[in-house]
Amino acid sequence: MTAAPYNYSYIFKYIIIGDMGVGKSCLLHQFTEKKFMADCPHTIGVEFGTRIMEVHSQKVKLQIWDTAGQERFRAVTRSYYRGAAGALMVYDITRY
Repeated sequence: MTAAPYNYSYIFKYIIIGDMGVGKSCLLHQFTEKKFMADCPHTIGVEFGTRIMEVHSQKVKLQIWDTAGQERFRAVTRSYYRGAAGALMVYDITRY
């Protein structure tokens, strides 16, 4: 008997979008590594994290893509939207 190549039943890609400095990378690190980083460096291009969770007795792998919030990276980060199951839009309510 051979071992299964993956230890999950489903895989979903999610992206985190929003302006620069609103906390996208901090959310990614908190969710994937269970660590709070009060001062995250700015993302250049895109960062990537994964987490396997159990939902209704099925293992689900989440791929979370943290896109750069700076305007100069907009053209690059749009290519990461393809194939995403969902998006988390992050914003700062204190900005106007």
